[in-house]
Amino acid sequence: MIPVKRRPRVAVIGAGVVGLPVAVMLTQNKFRPNVTLIAAEFSPNITSDTAGASLRITGNKTSSKDPRQEKWTRATYHYFFNLFTSPMAKTLGMSLTTMYQVFDGYRDHPWWKNLVLGFRDVADDEKKIVNIRQDLNAWCFSTLIFPCGPYLEWQLKQFEANGGTVIQKKLNSLKEIDGEYDVIVNCTGLGSKELVGDHGMYPVRGQVIVLKAPWVKHSFGVEVADDVTYIYPREGEVLIGGTAQFGNSSKEIDPIDRSGIMSRCTSYVPSFAQTEVVDEWVGIRPGRKVVRLEIEDLSADTAVVHNYGHTGQGLVYSIGCARDSIQLIEEYFERKKNLKYDNAKL
Repeated sequence: MIPVKRRPRVAVIGAGVVGLPVAVMLTQNKFRPNVTLIAAEFSPNITSDTAGASLRITGNKTSSKDPRQEKWTRATYHYFFNLFTSPMAKTLGMSLTTMYQVFDGYRDHPWWKNLVLGFRDVADDEKKIVNIRQDLNAWCFSTLIFPCGPYLEWQLKQFEANGGTVIQKKLNSLKEIDGEYDVIVNCTGLGSKELVGDHGMYPVRGQVIVLKAPWVKHSFGVEVADDVTYIYPREGEVLIGGTAQFGNSSKEIDPIDRSGIMSRCTSYVPSFAQTEVVDEWVGIRPGRKVVRLEIEDLSADTAVVHNYGHTGQGLVYSIGCARDSIQLIEEYFERKKNLKYDNAKL
């Protein structure tokens, strides 16, 4: 009897903006693996749901640094702008918004200026109109903003439609599933501190407020001193923030932070002072000095691809990191295939 060739088995751990694209891409992969998505929580109960989310490259302390970030960002921008020009834009709540990126001091034009639309410096007369202080500098461009919830829901539906299996379960160690899969993809973000003992991970607390302000159509991303300030309009509401408190994992609303956010954002949009608060929440970014994206052996039969530690740039890096994760998996399967072939010849 001719033995039946077993399809590769891959588990993706984590169902946020980093893990879901990896899972979906694997269901479309040339190796035709059986793919299982394992997560303790799914949308709308995960960190990714609390993101802005804006397709904006920040230059502040909420960014993890990595020499591969330009490649990752380019891939992600092209992916989402293609989605924006498709019929899916309405389902995903995507909008193209004018963004003012405000900063103190002088900065050379960024490498990403051609990824966004209409990049330019903001002149002093325009600063006055949009309430930017004259002693600050700013760039203006157009980019995408959309809530993460509908995007995560759409990705999960794609995954299941492509034959993927979903398991809701909290893992305390990768050893719990060692031997069950050929490859495990670790996209657990802050959870990697406990799951794989990475003590380079740290929480970065972010607090945001949602206002009912349908008249506001333009965005701000302010990087002045240590403040983390942003204003993102989204389908009749405006999300404003925020904070970047390193080492703080509290999800309780802080009234002092609330007051600071309102004060800073109202200086740019004075009409916020008369606006209804719709909602507010806290999200915990998965902080790490450098993104971890690499492969290692868990055992003789199982490899692990780590893809976590994106701090505040998980969405911006997500598609590029997913493609690099897939490449690592394909190279691993090729090595395993060649090894079996070489052994068969002996």
